[in-house]
Amino acid sequence: MILFKLLALPITGPAAGIRYCLDKVVEYAEQQLTDDEPVRQELLELHLQLEEGQIGEQEFTEREAGLFARLREIREYRKELAQEGIETSAPTETEGRTFVIEIPEELE
Repeated sequence: MILFKLLALPITGPAAGIRYCLDKVVEYAEQQLTDDEPVRQELLELHLQLEEGQIGEQEFTEREAGLFARLREIREYRKELAQEGIETSAPTETEGRTFVIEIPEELE
């Protein structure tokens, strides 16, 4: 088995490296999708622009609605990810659950 792995290394090595890089790209993309800090920063900048008179009330309302919609999408995506995590970690009906009850030595 080890000999096969060594002989196949010129083929499997680059494939494993590519897979690792793709996993990291997907991880970074998911992190960016679930990060609401840039949207909050844009909202703050938008309020500052309104207070300084750089934009009008109409433009402010339109852009603010778009930013709030993005915030809702991010929160919904986070909920979906959390729900998927709960479903994958929860035991199935056939697995059952195991409880361990420890009794102190004084009571034995």
